[in-house]
Amino acid sequence: MQESHKIPAPQTPIDSNHTAPFALYNGQVVSRGNLWADVTALAAQLPDQPYQFNLCENRYLFCLCLLAATVRGQICLLPPAGQMAVILEILRDYPGAYIAREHAPQQTGLDWFEVIAPNSATAASSPHLDWQRTAVIAFTSGSTGKPKPCPHSLNTFKTSAEMALSSLGLAEQQLLILSTTPPQHMYGLETSVFWPLFSQLVLHDGRPFFAEDIRQTIKTAPWPTVLASTPTHLRSLIKTNAAWDNLAGIISATDTLSEKLAGETAAILGQSPREIYGSTETLSFASRETLIENQWRPYAGCRLRQDKNGQTCLQAAHLAGVVPLQDTLQIQADGRFSVLGRDQDMVKIGGKRASLTELNRRLQDIDGVEDGFCFTQDNGRLAAVVVSGLSKQTIRLGLQPYLDEVFLPRKIHFVTEIPRNGTGKLAKIELEKLLAGLGERS
Repeated sequence: MQESHKIPAPQTPIDSNHTAPFALYNGQVVSRGNLWADVTALAAQLPDQPYQFNLCENRYLFCLCLLAATVRGQICLLPPAGQMAVILEILRDYPGAYIAREHAPQQTGLDWFEVIAPNSATAASSPHLDWQRTAVIAFTSGSTGKPKPCPHSLNTFKTSAEMALSSLGLAEQQLLILSTTPPQHMYGLETSVFWPLFSQLVLHDGRPFFAEDIRQTIKTAPWPTVLASTPTHLRSLIKTNAAWDNLAGIISATDTLSEKLAGETAAILGQSPREIYGSTETLSFASRETLIENQWRPYAGCRLRQDKNGQTCLQAAHLAGVVPLQDTLQIQADGRFSVLGRDQDMVKIGGKRASLTELNRRLQDIDGVEDGFCFTQDNGRLAAVVVSGLSKQTIRLGLQPYLDEVFLPRKIHFVTEIPRNGTGKLAKIELEKLLAGLGERS
């Protein structure tokens, strides 16, 4: 994938070629004309309610549901997790919402609609869509507390997709896009749903999880495939020994990809990974090829600046106004930037400062550590949780060359698994449960 900085000319007709492939659904190719026929048919079947929780697991059905809801003037709600407690919490603020999915929710008494693809045999043109109206309200992951609503229009997704695809050199290529993250998450939504919708990329409806399933899906795909994944998933993929045939590129997001992991990924999977950077509030707005550049390069049409209080803000073609960022960035004169971390991510011990994100990266880069993270104990000292067969001393020795002595974890807890979500993140509530469990065992 070659980098480019030209924004493609606006392409209003997203159905200009009815016979062009749009998706691979249940192993069959769905044309763009079939997509719009399915959308029109499904829109006529939806309940007459203002909001829809789109919990479809199949990515093509998710896309159908989102677009059908837009046709009906409904807003698609994307919760940060599929647990019913999270749904009910959001439902209090959005009365009249119904759940759309392939099968009934476990909790009874909730309005739900069973999503079945119409499988239209004929082609249709795109129905009327209000491009400026809020189409999606995505919610933050909850890693810092209560999920926050982030409304976006179709035009926002379209403009953002064009900028991203141009930056990554994918604007004019017909490739399959395979994602390991759910479409309810902003990263999965952008890359696996809206990128295909506004380009020649082809949506893959599945979400294979295990490394061999992913490899076989790519190997047997009818097009060369771009894999959109996460550092957590890439750590499992590099353990494979077989060849990664038919893989055309790798996109990574949701967490920083270390140079070590990027190098191992390039060596074993045969593609140098590209990272994209953004948030639920902003969508993606920058990229970098990890093995070539340390700094991030904003998409053309995106500009970062710092306000008088030192907070970094994003001004971009796809956003209605200036959006303040949660991360602390160091911006260069040419617009490129480095991510220093979040204020709540900074640890101060003995007058020295370090980022938990950086500490976690160093910990996870140790050979023999399958997963792990650092946290601050009540006494202000650092501790770590790891999935590893290594000894505590070996782990500390692995960190020693990179960290000041005060940031070496005093306690190291061993667990069999760290409960990350589908994007590789550890939500605040899950973190609290895990740490409470460690306290009970100590």
